[in-house]
Amino acid sequence: MSSPAPSIYHDHLPVDSDETDYDTYFDGGITLNLWLTHHPPRPAPIDYRYENGRRYHAYHAGSYWAPNDEAAATQEEIFHHVYLMRLNGSLFLAPVDKHEKPKKILDLGTGSGNWCLDMAHAFPETEIIGNDLSPIQPTYVPPNVSFEVDDFNDEWLFPANNFDFVHGRAMYGSVKDWDVLLKRVLRVLKPGGWWENVETTVEILCDDGSVPDDCALMQWVKIMQDACESSGATFRVAGHMREWCEKAGFTEITEQAFKVPIGPWPRDKQDKLVGSFNLANMLQAVEGFSMHLLTRYGNKNPNEVYELIEKVRADMKNKKLHSYFRLFVCYARKPEKEEARPPSRGSTIHPQGPGTAAQSGGETETECGSIAEESEDHDD
Repeated sequence: MSSPAPSIYHDHLPVDSDETDYDTYFDGGITLNLWLTHHPPRPAPIDYRYENGRRYHAYHAGSYWAPNDEAAATQEEIFHHVYLMRLNGSLFLAPVDKHEKPKKILDLGTGSGNWCLDMAHAFPETEIIGNDLSPIQPTYVPPNVSFEVDDFNDEWLFPANNFDFVHGRAMYGSVKDWDVLLKRVLRVLKPGGWWENVETTVEILCDDGSVPDDCALMQWVKIMQDACESSGATFRVAGHMREWCEKAGFTEITEQAFKVPIGPWPRDKQDKLVGSFNLANMLQAVEGFSMHLLTRYGNKNPNEVYELIEKVRADMKNKKLHSYFRLFVCYARKPEKEEARPPSRGSTIHPQGPGTAAQSGGETETECGSIAEESEDHDD
């Protein structure tokens, strides 16, 4: 695996002076050769639900807020690419293959199965299982990959000490009880096995005050958080995993955070590329993220949601708004059998050097501390 990018959540992202309109920018085109284009999802063995023009899972209907249709699969593929670019191509950061290759891996809430399929090529001799509420994964997959329809909020049927690595990404808003889930992860891991959680914050941050508190983008984040809480779940996951892992009994806990720009406004070429793809991701995601939660739990009708979506998309495409959110990666180890010491408090990557707290909207407090911006300007 390639070396991951250093944690950069403490760095100020310099703004590009290019005044090209975002619509023109996209005319030039972000192109992504989607796996799903060549490997269409298999037909579902269960009938799906349809709500406000979007398709949703039928197994444990209503327990998850995001749609599972082709538009959602395309957005998920783009976001998978954003994850990889932000982590310099790394599929994970935990040292799962430091001494030997893992024999068995579990991916929770695998969605379209992108992470499992990439891991299958990286570890062709490893058995990889992905589970999800929807059977939307490709039919033709590598021989070491299998997918299961399951709800990880239910009692797990996996035997104890079964997996070398358990992975979960973008699980926010879908876990009923994180304490229970982490105890289940700990049980099915082999002694010395690793758990890794990758989450983005449901928040909007900026380093230069360019995002006003009363803009549609900031308002959207707030009402989405409230609606999710009303549904019985929470979006407030990223930045809290270290604490939850300590409580569950994991050891060797490490947490890192990275900035993910919305739009190609950063000056740095890699940040600009990440922001470009993330803008495509967010423009596609905002409807699917909003419709179920805001009509069921946010006291809005579909027309009101569509009106809000258009305003949010306009803010996302406004180059004067230098917005971003954060990506948190937390990994932790199940103690070896002979280890009798209490769980370690682990380590967290903290901001480096002098700085001031970033302005933010939505979720602002995390176990990692706040983002700080550098006091000196950056030159090319």
